[in-house]
Amino acid sequence: MKNKQGHSFELKYRKDGLYSQRRYPNEQLIQFLARNYFRIPPSLKKKTKILELGAGSCANLWMIAKEGLEAYGIDTSPTGIKIGKKALNSWGVKAHISLGDMRRLDFPDGFFDCIVDIVSMQHVNLREHKKSYAEIYRCLKSGGRLFQFHLSDKSSSYTTSRDKKVDALTVENISNKKMPLNNNGVTCFLNPHTALDYLRHAGFSEISIELYRRTYERRTQSVEYLVIDAIKPLKVDN
Repeated sequence: MKNKQGHSFELKYRKDGLYSQRRYPNEQLIQFLARNYFRIPPSLKKKTKILELGAGSCANLWMIAKEGLEAYGIDTSPTGIKIGKKALNSWGVKAHISLGDMRRLDFPDGFFDCIVDIVSMQHVNLREHKKSYAEIYRCLKSGGRLFQFHLSDKSSSYTTSRDKKVDALTVENISNKKMPLNNNGVTCFLNPHTALDYLRHAGFSEISIELYRRTYERRTQSVEYLVIDAIKPLKVDN
């Protein structure tokens, strides 16, 4: 995906290396995986395929691999992929990691048991969200799960923004340097209603959307996230 967004993160990786992103996994992802996958027998774990979209420096992927799950990751940044492979080696684990586009996943239908997105899809616009959800659904097995941690439109970076909009919930960039997550390029802020609508349209069922909020600067600024867990329905034999 050769666009401004991919270029923006490529530059960040070239400039800051491993320190351009967090080194340890997202807490909500850990909780989700612990509930659903940590207690399954080792023989099944190693056959359970989990893909992370926008794996970057593999802060989440190394934990998935460390737990004995079959880990996959894609990212748009060649430098990010190189850094991610070094990070995996530093933790003594292996994962299938490659360049890839969440809007056009290069995997067969029904390949994954679970696909996770931690603050990556929020860097494409609403139209591209629909494409990504459709691709995720296609690549999940029947009964497979999507876990997502995505910015909400209640975040102060959006509610106070004067930046140019790409669509109803997407800005070209958070330009205010005093705001969290500034200068990361295209940024989309979903709300529960839109997320639920898009997920249902893609075919997902049993959709759970919770909210997670952080405050900054003595509670004068806030960042809110949608914590999404959605399931591809099981096939019903006729």
